[in-house]
Amino acid sequence: MTFNWILATLAAVLIIAGLSFYLGRLLWLIQQQKLKQQQVVDAKNTDLTQSIVLIAKAMREEQCELSEGALRIWVLLDHLQLPNKPNAVQTYPGLFKMYDVVKDMPTHQARKERDKKEIRHLDHLREQAEIDLKAEIMADVHKLLEFFQNSK
Repeated sequence: MTFNWILATLAAVLIIAGLSFYLGRLLWLIQQQKLKQQQVVDAKNTDLTQSIVLIAKAMREEQCELSEGALRIWVLLDHLQLPNKPNAVQTYPGLFKMYDVVKDMPTHQARKERDKKEIRHLDHLREQAEIDLKAEIMADVHKLLEFFQNSK
């Protein structure tokens, strides 16, 4: 009976050791997976940040229309995954207002398929919004550039 007890205890110890090793391996694999995921997120954020800064600089230098820049930046900001990411609607109201004006306007082939009168009307709305929101947008561009220069 003592021998059976020793064998049972030894078997239990081996089972517990095996399960502990297996659990440790699983935890290590999870940690490695999280690390790889964070590296992917960091690389994506770097690309998005570079694009946002490039577009913002082009807007600041008036090499990019404000409406196009606002539309592009807004989409990029939406995909950005930062822990200290500000609320874009509150932080960049000018960009949001411009984005809100142009987000549903047709582009590319859809624009070509529209009536010329309708396109002129939409262009007028977009151009007027660029004029009306220019000061706000440029202030937001300055804030964006400052934010990304300080977050490096």
